[in-house]
Amino acid sequence: MSETSRQPARLDFPMNSQRASTFVTINPDVLYFGTPVAVVSTCNRDGTTNLAAMSSFWALGDRFIIGLGSAGQTAENLARTGECVLNFPSPDEWQGVEKLASTTGKRDRQPYHDAAGIRTVVQKFAVSGFASVAAKEIAPLRVADCPIQVETRVLARHVATNQPALLYFELRKLLVHVREDLLDANGHVAIERWSPLFYVFRHYFGKGVRLGRSYRAQY
Repeated sequence: MSETSRQPARLDFPMNSQRASTFVTINPDVLYFGTPVAVVSTCNRDGTTNLAAMSSFWALGDRFIIGLGSAGQTAENLARTGECVLNFPSPDEWQGVEKLASTTGKRDRQPYHDAAGIRTVVQKFAVSGFASVAAKEIAPLRVADCPIQVETRVLARHVATNQPALLYFELRKLLVHVREDLLDANGHVAIERWSPLFYVFRHYFGKGVRLGRSYRAQY
């Protein structure tokens, strides 16, 4: 047989092979397989800054898509002002993030807040222990403790199909602020020194061992 007509070797295995894996179909109540955490800064009607922790987002090019509950103050502020800061914490900030997780800036509470164990807190910087720093192009304050902060503007707002309690916002990057010690000689993020804070099935992780437990974790 010539080299050109030789068929490639088969690499698949029969279903009863010992190499085959066993899968179980489950129905998890959350799908946080492992996403970075962001603290979202938005402006309240009185000009103060609201902070909210979230982990439902992804980025492509200069755009972010973030997912939020419609009952929160962040969604209300974003719809009204059209701007926010995405502050990205490292594992060192996980406890401050968790202090925000069970709070809302909404004064007009909804049944969801009571059912989820969420309390109303207006002074988010005080409750989290985070420090603030001014943004350059938008009104909300940045979180100085977070090593990376991205100023953004809203391009679009969408209601999730058949889920009016869930909203998606499309954001455009304006400015990216990075703590100087996390930059390499070329002005890029030094990935060997930068570790995002990850949210994995409602538990916090860095690049290594589990750091702690969210108040909503069920195991």
